[in-house]
Formats: sequence, structure tokens, C-alpha cells
Amino acid sequence: MKKRNKILLCILTIFVFVGMLNVRAIATNDQSGTSDPNSKFVTDTGLLSVTGVQSGDQFRAYKILDTYYNASTNIITYEFTTDFKAFLGSNYGTEFNDLTVDDYYDYTSGNIESGSTLSTSDVDKLASAYAGYIKANSVTGTDMNVSGITASATVQAGSYLVLPTSTVRVYAVMVGNIDFSAVGTDWQINSETIVAKVSDAGVTKSVGEDGYDSGSYSIGDDIPFIVVGTVPTYPTNATNRTYIITDTLSEGLDFNAVSSVTIQDGGETLVTDSTGNVTNSQSEQVATIQISDRTMTITFNTANLNSNTVTVRYTAKLNNQAGLGASGGNHNSVELTYSNDPYGEGTYTTSPDDDGGTVDIFMYGLEIYKYDNNDGSPVALAGAEFTIYKDRELDNAITTVSTGSDGIARYAGLAQGTYYVQETKSPTGYRLDNTVREIKIGPGEGSLDAAETEGYYRLEVANTKAGLLPVTGGIGTIAITLVGLVIVGGAIYFFFVYRKKKQQEGQA
Repeated sequence: MKKRNKILLCILTIFVFVGMLNVRAIATNDQSGTSDPNSKFVTDTGLLSVTGVQSGDQFRAYKILDTYYNASTNIITYEFTTDFKAFLGSNYGTEFNDLTVDDYYDYTSGNIESGSTLSTSDVDKLASAYAGYIKANSVTGTDMNVSGITASATVQAGSYLVLPTSTVRVYAVMVGNIDFSAVGTDWQINSETIVAKVSDAGVTKSVGEDGYDSGSYSIGDDIPFIVVGTVPTYPTNATNRTYIITDTLSEGLDFNAVSSVTIQDGGETLVTDSTGNVTNSQSEQVATIQISDRTMTITFNTANLNSNTVTVRYTAKLNNQAGLGASGGNHNSVELTYSNDPYGEGTYTTSPDDDGGTVDIFMYGLEIYKYDNNDGSPVALAGAEFTIYKDRELDNAITTVSTGSDGIARYAGLAQGTYYVQETKSPTGYRLDNTVREIKIGPGEGSLDAAETEGYYRLEVANTKAGLLPVTGGIGTIAITLVGLVIVGGAIYFFFVYRKKKQQEGQA
């Protein structure tokens, strides 16, 4: 049964009781009503509550109807408050200029107690318009106390609109009535509990695959990023639906063209043109994309979204400005600016430090040290060239580097992994060493920790002068070689002695 019918039934019951019972009078003050000059303003109070709120949010109740009581006739009447009358006479209330109290109660019993943030009811439309007026005109309300998941306030009898005054969530308008019923010989004021109609917003960023907050890549790689936004369900009559994703890259990354950006509305892949205009299958504009330097801004038209999830995919190229090593991770972040004030102008911007708002790209370097160690004291060798490969078969060359006067060749721009290095040019006067050397790069592999070499992994290669036997085996190898030469020489000597002796024996 509609609440209006309940109220009318209570009033009819009152007429029956008034001749039979000595009903306790309702508390009033001296303020007279307008529709019934003999009625007085009711001061009795009841508890107005909203459940399902978030701790830390703040709410305020704004009165729509005042309650009046005529003790002689035992009749209760309702009148719009001064603030609500001003709203009806304003541009905000143009559609409701002729609204009466009876009309108000015809609007779905005059309350919005629970349900979706989407509503086509007349009372939702009316309350939404009044919410906009409140925001624009600083209407006075009653602050509610929040304990756990419940906001409450003790208020005078009447009808109230409840709005959040501080929140990061999206609440629909909520309307509740504090009214009376006759119980025995007493009037009883009724409390009201509203179930909050609320929706949340959020954004996360991943790299490579959904859910990954870091990755390792090489210079020149096109790195895939995924941004997932949760879109709140804005109330049907909301006037502020702001929803903007701002994605910022580090200096070590460059956005590819706007055409590389794809956006999904739920399961539907939208169409992005070269100017950044994003449309759906009905050719409705859903978003616009703007890229400036290393910041991409996507502004959504939520009225044309068909789901509560938007997925943005794009690629960015790693450049030579990228930092090296674990401490030099290239930090990338995403922020979301959205309306948490559907009937005003307020917005809230998430922090990049919120869970899921940042990703890191890691890159490393290889340092090759070329030296002469023939006399046991390393001497740096310049002019050696090394080619770095991705594979042991040496089919995929990455780059070729040369050693300087310090004997060092460096290359910054490698992803975590295993690489293969081969000398392709020896220093002047030295033998070419075409040994294929394997080196592992990445966390746990022992990178250099000096400030100027952090993030580099070192490979040392000794060289031998042309015309000399290799000495890379050390003293033990030389000793074995000499022993071998002595044995071979002795064998030759004894062979010739033995043959000469045989010849002499034959002549005898």
C-alpha cells in the first residue's frame, strides 16, 4: 500500500478515535499553519536513518514538508517549507511550479527508500531538481551522525531529502518521511530508514597483461598497457556526470598515435578515428582522446555508455631516456576524475598511489670489459667490438658496441633475460676471440651497484697478443705444455738413437 494511503488511513482513523478516545495531543509551538490557521507547527521528533553508507561519509537532511496539528479537530496537515517553496518558484523548479502537497504524495508515496540509482519516478525527478537548487543556494539542512554503515539524525516530523556532503562515492537522492500513526490512546511518531542507493568508481592500470603492475622491456619495444575504469551508475536525473581518465607516462616512454588506442564499453569495441573521437555502433560519441606530450586524457560521455566498465588499450615505445635498474624503474600512473556530486559541480580525483594506479617498466644495461692480462696485471684494451645477440645461434643481433680507452663498452636498453655476446673485432695486435659468451641480466643476477653503473651487468673478456699462445689457462696450462714438448722431444731423440744402433748392428 502506498505511503500516502497509509497516511490517509491514519487520518480517517483519527476521526473515529477522536470521538471515542482521549488521544494525547501532539507537541506543537505557537507557529500557525497557512492552510489551516488553527493548526500549530509540530515539534515532535523521530529518527531518520540511512543504512549502507560508508564510514567517513557525511550526510545532511533537508526538509521538504512541515507538519501542523489542529488540536480541536485532531487533524494533521502538511505544508511545503519556505526553502522548498523558493525552489518551486525558481528556474530549478520550473517543471513543478504548480505542485501541491497532494501531488507530492502522489509521487510514489513521497519517499525513495531503496533501489537502483536509476529511477524514472516523478519523486526522483523532483528530488533531483531540488538537490540542484540546494547545491546552488546553500540551503540549510540537518547534519547526520555516521556510525558504522548507518547515518542518522533526530528530526522534526515532516518529509526530508538526504544528500551526502562529503563522499567519494555516488549516491542517488533519498527521500524519507517522519510521520504519525495513532496507537491506542496515543499518537506515535514513526521513524524512517532509507537504504542508501550508491555506486562506486575506480581505475586500474596494467602492463603486458591485465593484472600485471610491472614489466621489463628493451629500447624500441612497443609496450602494451591496459587501463580499466569502473563507471558509477549516475542517477537518471543527474546533471553532473564527469568521468575523465588521465594516463601519464614517464620520460622513458612515448605514446604511439591516437589510432593505436582502442576502447571497449563492456564487450563492445568502440571506433576511434585519427582525431581521437570515439563512437559506438550507433555513431554516438562515447569519448574523446587527447594526447599532449606524455599525458593522454580520455573524457567520457557516460550518458552514451552501455556498461559500468570501460577498457582502454594502447601501446607506448620505450626510448633511450628510460632509467636503468630496479631503482630506476620507469613509473607510469593513471588518475580518474569523476563526479561524486551528481547534482552540483563537485568532482573527485583518485591518487596515482591508490591500489592499481601505477605500473613500472624496468630496463637494464650490459657492460663489457676488454683487457690484456698476459703478465697478470690487467691492461684495458680499446678498439674491441662486440655484437650482442638475443639467441645462442646468433641469428638475432641487437647491437654492436666498441670499447673505449678504459676497455669498457656499454649498452643500455635490454629487458630482463639471457643474452649472447661474441667478439667481432679484436684490438690492434691481438687475436680475435670468437667465443660465444652467455650472460643473464635482471634482478638477482649481480648487477653493478656504483652510482654511475647501477643497472648494468658486467662481462669481462681477456685477450691474447697475436703470435703468442693463449695464456687464458694460467700457469698450470703452460707447465703441461712444456712437459708435453719435453716428452715429444725425448721420444724423437730415442727414436733416432735406436735406429742408428740398429743400423750399426746390421753392418756388423
